Amino acid sequence: MNAPRKPFPSYKWRWAVLTPTESLNDPVVFHGVLRVLAENEGLPPNSERIARLLRVVQKETGTTVNLVRTPERNLIRNSGQYWKALGLLGDLRGEISLTDFGRRVAQGGITKTEFAMTVIKTLELPNRRTGTDTSEWDRAGLRIKPLELILQILSGLKESLGHEQSYLTPFELVKIVIPLAGAQAPVAQHVEALRLYRRRALDLTGWPDCAPEANDKRMAREFLLFLANYGICNRSGDKPRESERFSLPEALSSELEQFERLDLTGEEPASAVRRVRETNLPSVTDRERVLAEVMARPYQSVFRNNILAAYDSKCLVTGVVLEAVLEAVHIVPVSRGGNDRIENGLCLRSDIHLLYDSGHLRVNTSGSLHLSEAAGQSSNYGSLPVGIVIPAFVNMENIAWRWKYY
Repeated sequence: MNAPRKPFPSYKWRWAVLTPTESLNDPVVFHGVLRVLAENEGLPPNSERIARLLRVVQKETGTTVNLVRTPERNLIRNSGQYWKALGLLGDLRGEISLTDFGRRVAQGGITKTEFAMTVIKTLELPNRRTGTDTSEWDRAGLRIKPLELILQILSGLKESLGHEQSYLTPFELVKIVIPLAGAQAPVAQHVEALRLYRRRALDLTGWPDCAPEANDKRMAREFLLFLANYGICNRSGDKPRESERFSLPEALSSELEQFERLDLTGEEPASAVRRVRETNLPSVTDRERVLAEVMARPYQSVFRNNILAAYDSKCLVTGVVLEAVLEAVHIVPVSRGGNDRIENGLCLRSDIHLLYDSGHLRVNTSGSLHLSEAAGQSSNYGSLPVGIVIPAFVNMENIAWRWKYY
């Protein structure tokens, strides 16, 4: 296979900023900051109120990223492109201003999975939202949907080589996929190049270096991390990072075909999300993620027994008392440090559990129930009560944490 040609000297895949901070793409941190922005539209980015609230987010999420920084290196002013690049934050112009898409995500009308799927279909390079110079891309006539391309390649690998080969490493992304994407190669050529490389039959000598600077490889890896953070890819291995495998969950493979056929070229995220909902991929992704999280909990059966006893085997939302359909639900997930005590649990009917863990149903500290746009329009859930009485043994700090970050 001949080496592809670099379309222009500075060609690379750039996530949002020159110096990436990958922890900002952690959904808990990312959406926690987004909700601070939504509650403070109209204020300047360096206001003391925003700084104070970002300190709270930093403490409550346990992130190692300094979200407050200094007036000179204000998070929003310097790293706000993490939110701008994905269509959530508008031009600052001296004050915080979200897009319609951003407000709906922040308010929970659009779930995290719906948000991620919409970004996959609409994120384009060059990213014109970040204000960077796109003239070289325009002269080359180059447009790339990087996240969508990665999923198409993973699907192609599965079809050609089997599920075990349906993965991509950061090294392969940087050395093979990004150069071929710059040459506008078809997906089949990407798949063939990866097949040859893994069989040690592809000589990369002479292939263009599309990540020559220190942060370029980290910026490229952000695309894979985004897919992993939202449960669309599995991530395995971490030493060295360039050898990590980002693979396609087997349960999602059959659902990708309909999603890949969806053409949202030129659509803004706020309108595109409706058509994304019409595919099966968001609901299947949520279902598989929730199932995987439950199966990974070592003491789930003990936790369930304790929760059902505490709630008298009654769903907190629907009042159903049939044990066969009741499940124990962590308020703060175990993956986020939540414990297995009854103070951190709810008893919910299985379908309500899925709504809760997928973000279609949210509960605030007053007991008010808030449905996503999709759930609110469903005839099955539009008649749910507007509120519940949260038992005294539940830790309200956990309810508050869940409301703000998950």
